[in-house]
Amino acid sequence: MNKIDFNFTSRDEKKKYVRQMFSNIAGRYDFLNHFLSVGQDYRWRRIAVGIVAKHLVNIAHPQILDIACGTGDLSFEVLRQIPSAHITGIDLAKPMLDVFQEKITKRSVRITISEGDVEALQFPDNTFDAVTIGFGTRNFTTLDIAFAEIYRVMKPGGIFVNLELSKPRHFPMKQFYSFYSKFILPLIGKGVSKHGEAYSYLPDSVQKFPEREQIISLLTTIGFKNARWRDLSAGIVTMHLGEK
Repeated sequence: MNKIDFNFTSRDEKKKYVRQMFSNIAGRYDFLNHFLSVGQDYRWRRIAVGIVAKHLVNIAHPQILDIACGTGDLSFEVLRQIPSAHITGIDLAKPMLDVFQEKITKRSVRITISEGDVEALQFPDNTFDAVTIGFGTRNFTTLDIAFAEIYRVMKPGGIFVNLELSKPRHFPMKQFYSFYSKFILPLIGKGVSKHGEAYSYLPDSVQKFPEREQIISLLTTIGFKNARWRDLSAGIVTMHLGEK
């Protein structure tokens, strides 16, 4: 198998690729998420939203923005734990939002969704009590612009919680995950989604994503308070947090 080159030459090139890739796999995205994570993705979202719920416990009807919301699993977890929340979801890929809308209609819940770009958020300053992202940050083209936009639309006292795939640092998970992501994940992804390139891009994007400490440094530089990180599942996933 020839190695695919994911070294994009411009922000627009990567953005276009990401939009098209997720559009292509929208129909099988949920199944693959649950299957490839052996169901652990439910737990990761539950933990992340639990932190948001605790932070917002004294706000009767919090405004929450779910960026790169995809097909909506994180938004629905927010609704489950914070039923009074007003949730807004945005994503670059309309086919992902179409799947999300089908779920919203089927469950008869109120969640507002639209196409949107984290690097140019369409919301006024100080709009949201919390901003969440579930496994989308590594697809952003310019992290400092994205994080600055997130900070801008958050209310003072608000919280940002970012779930992202990470690189385990310790034996044996480090070695196992490296093998799994390079060889097993693309093979399964291609077989199920018929879009193997997407599941070769995934481990490549994880490898190129900044380390935990770099993300926290960037959040702090932008102005986030109490910026911190927490590993889940032996470092397969890292949760980055910050407050305004």
